[in-house]
Amino acid sequence: MKFPSGIELVLLFTSFIIGMRFPDWDFKLKIKHRNILTHSPIILWMMIYFYKRQSNSEVFEYFIIGFSLAMGIHLLFDFFPKGWAMGALIHFPVINTSVGIRMSKMIIFFSSVYSFYLAIHYTQTIVVTYILGALSLFTIFKNTVKEEKFFRPFITFLVVFLSLSGLKFPELKKDIYTVTSKLVSQINKK
Repeated sequence: MKFPSGIELVLLFTSFIIGMRFPDWDFKLKIKHRNILTHSPIILWMMIYFYKRQSNSEVFEYFIIGFSLAMGIHLLFDFFPKGWAMGALIHFPVINTSVGIRMSKMIIFFSSVYSFYLAIHYTQTIVVTYILGALSLFTIFKNTVKEEKFFRPFITFLVVFLSLSGLKFPELKKDIYTVTSKLVSQINKK
């Protein structure tokens, strides 16, 4: 198992912090909240475009991984607002309109899952996947009070993250199956 270097870990954590805050930059940019520019994969696509144009950009991979993971968590919390009123709907700046509840839910959920997918996709080792999982769980627990929600984002994260991780790393898939089977058998005994 290859452990990431110090610079890779610094990039991962730094980009994670930036990615957690990025969707709310719409306030700083003085554009309408839940703007499609900050609440969709547009910024991730731009990063990937520049990443693929570089010849020696292995380290930048860690920036994409951390940013994608954090953005996925932020959007996952956004998927469970207190109510689907105007401030919770996705806004399109060019046409200056917000889409409805159903479309907003689809955009936010797709963007969250896609962000998780990108983080796992660019992960090269299972060790980094464990680091991502631990960082995500820590962040979800830490933000529970601020966000005033836990169960739905937590369960959704577990299902999505573990499914994607299991698809990428077959050895992890076996471990996930073993742990899940034991949990289900313990629940069924009670």
